[in-house]
Amino acid sequence: MGDFVIRIPRVSVAVSEAELVELLVENGQHVEEGAPIYVIATEKAEQEIEAGASGIVQWTADVGATYDIGAQIGVIKSEERAWI
Repeated sequence: MGDFVIRIPRVSVAVSEAELVELLVENGQHVEEGAPIYVIATEKAEQEIEAGASGIVQWTADVGATYDIGAQIGVIKSEERAWI
């Protein structure tokens, strides 16, 4: 299994960017698919985003920064690839 790319999701058709408000898991921590892993904020609301895969999280983004929809903010590495 390959790495799962963590991206800023589209939460509304009218939204083109979102702020990364909080990381709910630490860099290097194991997560299960479906568990909340980060929070984004748009003009209208904050929203928790769930992991799209199970594995080890490696963040590449900064809390407090604003990112375009679809921007990569990290990866979830499968257990066998986590330390490669």
